[in-house]
Amino acid sequence: MLLSPISASDSSLQYAQTIQNGLLPKERHFKKTVRDFFIIYKPQQIIGGDFYWLTKKNDTIYFALSDCTGHGVSGAMLSVLGISLLNYIINKDLQNVGDILTELDKKWIETFQNENDLMFNNDWMEITIVSYHTKTHAFQYASAGGEFALCQHQTIKTYKGNNYPIGGWQIEKNRIFDTFTLELSSEALLYFFSDGFKHQFDSKNKKKFSRKKLLNLLFLNHTISMNEQKDFIDFVFTEWKNQITQTDDVSLVGLKF
Repeated sequence: MLLSPISASDSSLQYAQTIQNGLLPKERHFKKTVRDFFIIYKPQQIIGGDFYWLTKKNDTIYFALSDCTGHGVSGAMLSVLGISLLNYIINKDLQNVGDILTELDKKWIETFQNENDLMFNNDWMEITIVSYHTKTHAFQYASAGGEFALCQHQTIKTYKGNNYPIGGWQIEKNRIFDTFTLELSSEALLYFFSDGFKHQFDSKNKKKFSRKKLLNLLFLNHTISMNEQKDFIDFVFTEWKNQITQTDDVSLVGLKF
C-alpha cells in the first residue's frame, strides 16, 4: 500500500504544533508547583488559540488560562503573543493579578497599534489569572471575559471578573482590571476552562454540551483522583461529540493548590 506524502501545509502545522506545545508548561512543572492537577487540551485544528500558563515567583504560584480570537494558525499566533507578554510582565513588581491583566491589556493593544493612524484591529483574548501564596494561602483572581469554577464545601460555584476582554475594540479609554480574593479550603479544587467544551455540539449536531452540564460533570466527579477525573471527562466529551467535528479549541485544567 502506498502512503500519501505529508503535504507542506500539514508538515508546517505539525512543526507549529511542536513549537506551541513547547511554550506550554509541562506536566513536570505542575508536579513541582501544585498538589494535584489534570490537563485536557484539544486544539480544533492541530494548533489553536487556547493556552494555559504556569509560573512560580518567590512564594507565589501564578496560573492562567486563555482563549484567543480564532482557531488554527491565527489563534496560535495570538496565543504565542499572550504567553510571551505574560512571561515579560511577571518580572515586573506587580502585587495584584488585576494589575497583571491591566498591563497585559496595555501591551496587547500596543502590539496592534498602527503607527500611521493609531488604529488597531479587533484581535482579543479572554483570560483568567489566579495567584496562590504557598505560605499565607492568600488567593487572588482576575478575569478578562473568562470564568472559573471552585469546588469546595460540597458545592461548586463559578467566579468572573471584568466582562471585557484583553484587547479588541474598547470603549473605555483607560481600562482597569479588578483583583478579587477568595478563601480556599485545604481540599478546594479549581477548574479553568475555555468555551470549547460547553459549546461542543452532540452527535446529532443539534445541542451544545452547555455550561450547566459541564459544572454538573465536574461536581459529580470531584471526589475521585485528578487522573480519574481527566479520563472520565475526556470519555464524556468524546462520546458527546462522536463523529461531529470539534466546534472550538477545548481546554480544561483542574488544580489543587
